[in-house]
Amino acid sequence: MRIGITGKMVLVLLAASVLLVAAMAVAMRLSFQKGFDEYLSEIEMGRLDQTVEDLVNAYRREGNWDFIEGNHRLWMTFMPSSSDASESDGDAVVAAASSSRAPQPYTARPALLAPGDKTGISTRLRLLNADKQRLIGPPDTSGRAVVRPVELDGELIGWLSLTPQAVPASRLDKAFRDEQLNAIYPIGLGALLLALLVGVPMGRSLLRPVKEVARGAHVLAKGEFDIRLDIHSRDELGQLAQDFNMLAEALQRNELLRRRGMADISHELRTPLALLRGEIEAMQDGIRPVDQPQLGKLHDANMQLSHLVDDLYDLALTDAGALSYKKQLFNLADTLHGAVAAAEHSFSQCQLSLTLTVPESLTVLGDPRRLRQVMDNLLKNSRRYTDAGGQTVVSVSSVSGKAVIRVEDSAPTVDTQMLERLFDRFYRVDESRNRASGGAGLGLAICRNIVDAHQGEISAAVSELGGLAVEVVIPLADEP
Repeated sequence: MRIGITGKMVLVLLAASVLLVAAMAVAMRLSFQKGFDEYLSEIEMGRLDQTVEDLVNAYRREGNWDFIEGNHRLWMTFMPSSSDASESDGDAVVAAASSSRAPQPYTARPALLAPGDKTGISTRLRLLNADKQRLIGPPDTSGRAVVRPVELDGELIGWLSLTPQAVPASRLDKAFRDEQLNAIYPIGLGALLLALLVGVPMGRSLLRPVKEVARGAHVLAKGEFDIRLDIHSRDELGQLAQDFNMLAEALQRNELLRRRGMADISHELRTPLALLRGEIEAMQDGIRPVDQPQLGKLHDANMQLSHLVDDLYDLALTDAGALSYKKQLFNLADTLHGAVAAAEHSFSQCQLSLTLTVPESLTVLGDPRRLRQVMDNLLKNSRRYTDAGGQTVVSVSSVSGKAVIRVEDSAPTVDTQMLERLFDRFYRVDESRNRASGGAGLGLAICRNIVDAHQGEISAAVSELGGLAVEVVIPLADEP
């Protein structure tokens, strides 16, 4: 039988509660037993006031404990009696002893002895000297004896040591003890049931987010990336649910991009391949002559395929971090001048103006060939998606140790909601910036990966010229 996480939680709670209640019950029983024994001993000690007074008077008369050491019969005369006589047996002994001018040992007066121990305390009571050495009485073998000091005029002269009774002598004391000890187990059982009644619902409430995450992960593993968790707690489980939703959203977006990318690749490959196939079949059937114009069309279609394959290859390398970079110190201004000069002819054919404003020296540490590739892609993107008669402005500045390259063009512009997606692969804005303008939507994605490899940043915004502005930030190098 498979036990779920809720069942395991209940079992753990039950086991912990049982152990805790059992430990508390044992501890309470031992503590009560010890405290009750000490309580009875203190009561018995309180009944020895007359005994202590008699012992003090005798010690005052004799000057030491020699008179009682080893004298059991005399020791028995100091035991508390159940009689109601106004004068204790010990007082009688002291009175008789004080009638004689010379001190004599108490063993010489057997006639004055008490009739005996009527409380049974003599089997547990002993007299110790000031150093707690036993003078008279049975030894203590329990190790639980309670002691009471015996003092003469503020000076410690001895101790009374009493071993607690193993079983209360009084019927009421025994009944009280048994009642209290027997009540411990129902109280423990009630505490256990209360812990389960409170703990099981709380455990289920705490485990609900965990089960939701587990269910969501199971659904996510089956490829259903539209799953979202409705957990809004402010603890670690809430943060886990938030991260799960972000992961599911990223997977869903990547899956959508993958499908769209496959469709775009298929379309981009199908167009030049269909053109090549149609032209070749037309030549084979004699419909098209095999001349330079027709060969030029075939060459253009082949170059289109070649550029698309190169872009896909570069994108794959940049994604895997395997694109080779030969970084060195070089002047970024020279690279930008070369890129703009190479693009001027194609811009003029599209009736677009291209201007560049750049400082004379901008030393960076990077790969000049890859950064030239970034600039070529940005200029190509601007030329494709700018209306005839417009302009493209490239400006470069140095801000806080970084080179800021800004490529701006005129209309048409891009919706601000779509700016963040411009660097996604195969993404192209509908309407004015569409596939009809050419390109597979890979150039900006490649630019972002190359800029990231140079510890830089690339972003897009609406241009003041009415079109799109792409900004590239590259750290400048400290010149030697």
